[in-house]
Amino acid sequence: MQIFELTEWGFLIALWVFTALVFLLAVVFLPRLPTRRLISSVVQAVVMLLVSVLILVSVAAYLNRQNSWYTSWDDLAGGSAMALPTEKYGAPAHGVTKALALSGSVTDEQRDPQKNPAFQNKIQDTAAHGQYFTVPVAGETSGQTYDVMVWLPKSYLHDKDKMYPVIMGFTGFPGSPQTYSHSLDYGHMIEQAVDEGKLRDSIFVVPAVLPGTYDTECVDGTREQPHHETPRVETYITKDLIPWVKQNLRVGDDPRAWAATGYSAGGYCSAMFSVKHPDLFGSGLVQSGYFEPEYTKGQQWNESDDPRYDLQQIAATTKPSVNLNYYSSQDDPLSWPSLTKFRDHVAGPTSLTVDSVAAGGHRQDVWQPGMVKSLSWLGSTSPFFAPTS
Repeated sequence: MQIFELTEWGFLIALWVFTALVFLLAVVFLPRLPTRRLISSVVQAVVMLLVSVLILVSVAAYLNRQNSWYTSWDDLAGGSAMALPTEKYGAPAHGVTKALALSGSVTDEQRDPQKNPAFQNKIQDTAAHGQYFTVPVAGETSGQTYDVMVWLPKSYLHDKDKMYPVIMGFTGFPGSPQTYSHSLDYGHMIEQAVDEGKLRDSIFVVPAVLPGTYDTECVDGTREQPHHETPRVETYITKDLIPWVKQNLRVGDDPRAWAATGYSAGGYCSAMFSVKHPDLFGSGLVQSGYFEPEYTKGQQWNESDDPRYDLQQIAATTKPSVNLNYYSSQDDPLSWPSLTKFRDHVAGPTSLTVDSVAAGGHRQDVWQPGMVKSLSWLGSTSPFFAPTS
C-alpha cells in the first residue's frame, strides 16, 4: 500500500504508535505480571532494549523522509538501479577531435610548490600517489576567508613546467571537503580515469564554502541573518579563489581547461558557476543538484525569486557556451523535478547531457557512479581534459 511506503507519513505514524505501545508494555503492564522477579526484570529489560531500537529506527525513518536517502522499500533493500538512456538537450557536446596542450609562462613559485609560502609547507615530495592538502585562502575582494583543499597529481612535482586543467569541487550541505578526500577519494577517481586513458592529469580544488551548518548556497547574499555572516561566495570564487589558483599553480586561462563539479547543494554551485560564468568554467558536472537555491531555514540570503540565481531564466536568456553533464536518480524528489524544468530552457550553444538511474534516492552511493562517468565525459568533450596520448 502506498500509504505505508518508506517515505510516507503512514509508515512513520504506524512506527511511532508501535514504539509507544511497546514502551507502555514495558513500564506499565510487565511489572504487574505475576511472574518471578528475575524473569520479570529480564523480560522488561529486553522490551526496553526493543524500545530503544524502535526509537532509533523512528529517528532514522524521519530523517530519511526529510533527506530522501532511500525512497522505497526496494531501494532500502538494495534493489538494483537501472541505468536509463542518455538524454541530450541544446547543442551537442561534440567529441574531442584533438587534445590541446596547455601553455603559458611558469613562475619560480609555480615550478617549485614546496617552496611556495602559500602552501605552508604542506606538500610532500614522498607521496606515492597524488596528495591532498588544505590551506586557508583569504579573499581580498570578497573580504571572506575559507579553507581550500587541493589535490595534486603525482606528476605535478616531477614535471615542473607542465600545466594542468582544473576541476573545482563543491560539497553538499551540510558538508566538508573531507567527503571528497575520504569517503569518495575523488583524487583516486581522477587517477583511475587517467590510467584508463579517459582523462589527463588534473588538479582538484575544493573550497569549504558550505561548512558545518553554514548554508551559503554559493551566493552573494543581500540579507543579514543571526549567527552567520552574509556570504559573498560567488565573489570569493570568481574574484579571489580562481586568481589565487592561477597565481600559485601551473594552470591555464582557457575556460575549457576549467570544470566545476558538485553534488546536492554543491551541484547547484557547480551549475551556477558554469551557467553564470562561462568565461571561467567551460564545463559543469552536476550530481543530483538543482537549479535554484534551496535555502536552509534561517539562512535565506536573498529573495526566493532573485533573478541572479534563477538558472532556468539565465540559461534561457544568455544561452551560455558551456557543457553541462547531469546525473541523478529519477525518484530523487529534490533534484529530478528541478532538472525537468531546467532542461526545457536549454538551447544552443549550451549543451546539457543527462544520465540517470530509475531509482536510488538522494545519497552518496547514487552520486559516486555519476562522478566516475562524468570524468570520462569531461575527457571526451573538452580538448584540455582529453588525454594527450
